[in-house]
Amino acid sequence: MSVIEKQNIVVIGASGHAKVVIDILERENKYNIIGLIDSYKPKGMSIFQYKILGTENDLPDLIKNFNFNAGIIAIGDNWIRKLVHDKITQLVPDFKYISAIHPSAIIGKNVTIGQGTVIMPGVIVNIDSKIGNFCILNTKASLDHDGDIKKFSSLAPNATVGGNVTIGSFSAICLGANIIQDITIGKHSIIGAGALVNRDVEDYKMVYGIPAKVIRTINEGEKYLYHAEDFVKPKEVFEINSTLEEIYNKKDWDDVLKEIGYYDFYHTYDYHDLSKNDNETPLLLKYVENDIIIAIPLLIRKIENTNYKDATSVYGYAGPISKNLSFSFDNTQFQEKIKEYFEVNNFVSVFSRLNPFISGQCRALINLGTITRQGKVVNINLKLDIDIQRQNFQNRLKTHINKARRNCTIKRAASEEGLQKFMDIYYENMDRVHAKNSYYFKKDYFQKMVSSQDFKSEVLLAIDNESGETIAASQFVMTNNIVQYHLSGTKNDFLHLTPTKLLIDEMRLIASEKGYTYFNLGGGLGGKDDDSLFNFKASFSKDFKDFFLWKFICNQKVYDELVLKKGVDTDSNFFPLYRSLDDINVTL
Repeated sequence: MSVIEKQNIVVIGASGHAKVVIDILERENKYNIIGLIDSYKPKGMSIFQYKILGTENDLPDLIKNFNFNAGIIAIGDNWIRKLVHDKITQLVPDFKYISAIHPSAIIGKNVTIGQGTVIMPGVIVNIDSKIGNFCILNTKASLDHDGDIKKFSSLAPNATVGGNVTIGSFSAICLGANIIQDITIGKHSIIGAGALVNRDVEDYKMVYGIPAKVIRTINEGEKYLYHAEDFVKPKEVFEINSTLEEIYNKKDWDDVLKEIGYYDFYHTYDYHDLSKNDNETPLLLKYVENDIIIAIPLLIRKIENTNYKDATSVYGYAGPISKNLSFSFDNTQFQEKIKEYFEVNNFVSVFSRLNPFISGQCRALINLGTITRQGKVVNINLKLDIDIQRQNFQNRLKTHINKARRNCTIKRAASEEGLQKFMDIYYENMDRVHAKNSYYFKKDYFQKMVSSQDFKSEVLLAIDNESGETIAASQFVMTNNIVQYHLSGTKNDFLHLTPTKLLIDEMRLIASEKGYTYFNLGGGLGGKDDDSLFNFKASFSKDFKDFFLWKFICNQKVYDELVLKKGVDTDSNFFPLYRSLDDINVTL
């Protein structure tokens, strides 16, 4: 049996961190450790059985004498690790770096790990994550799926990082810190021990606490292995002026939207008014704190045979809109005002679908109930060149669109007759898919949609060239820089022509020409991202956006009593549980 010769290496550093790295290398049993390199401890001193051979300055001679040209930098401080790397590069430009991964670490599928990185015992790195060069993932740290840790960054022991989180270069996530999903941590930032990060952290910031708040700006290379009290300074005391206002009328509602400036059509008074059922009342809650504005549109419902009420969301993507809401916003005062309002006014629960194209929604609502990811929506990035957009189409989709263009002509529904054709086709489509009653909108719904001054609604018709018959129709709604694919239908006898695909493609071209940014096709049935409806939409684009739900139980005692009285399955994800399963909240 042949013996595989192990590569000679050195460990650069001789501190406690170096001991852990040595232990990992011995367990891997892939390398022959020649000795240690350290500039602050005497030559000849031993760590375990390995002697310090010299300093970084001695490397050119040591490489010749001991026959090695590779090693690992075993220094815990991110910035010092970088400085040592730079010094070695100057002295020995072709020096190679190995990584050290403890056998007990769990590394998921498609994970990439950069050179010089150390992964310690009990670490978990989930699928499709990227770890840069010269990083440290310390004992029992975890990085969830699609994580991205940039070069020279570190996770301390028991740090927990959610999915789809990016951590910038030279940043340190300290002992036991937690970062929720979809967060970006800037470069050269420090997340203090035990912190809970629920919002993005900018470059060069130190944050501490639950939830984490910015303590101060830090300098490049600043130390982070210290106690929080060494750096946390008393907050500057200033007066917080805050108000919460109920708005029920269109004029005041419109004024708030104008003041905030950026919103979707789902936030408008007109859409709430035309969407409401007989027992629902549109309400806009306007919160003002100094120069910050947060507005939450809701539909208020009475709970039958009680003195209580609850609030729900319109059909579509609503949630709060805001102005001057920074990453460092402390929503404590906002929480208090909102909770007090719902308590005084006998609310049991509040539900809203959030909008994937409105920023700051989760930031405003943190610690108010729960925010859960429901699925994904499909967006076409209209800022891309139209040919690039089309290149992202699935090949089969391109074939179907080409066929539909040969057989159909697209026209705008510019008359009452065209609108009626759209409604007839839509209802036929709902019959075919056995849609829930909530999808059968009344005639005045369609009429108000196209006549509203709050947003622009466009209905496109597909005309069969051979018969001259209108065979499909789709409604799109444009507000600010967002286009929403709202409602659609195809006649049963013409499904083989796939005219809806052509209608979407035609709106893509129109919207691109007019300078819109987002074209939201939505998700699957009920917000799913794994059904045939979602797959149909995903054939247009792989630019997926996460879609979240906000659920807030204002009065847990009454909520539980109503659930018990209703006798529903408490394991259901339906919200609120005491509402009938025919409620619009179960569909999207």
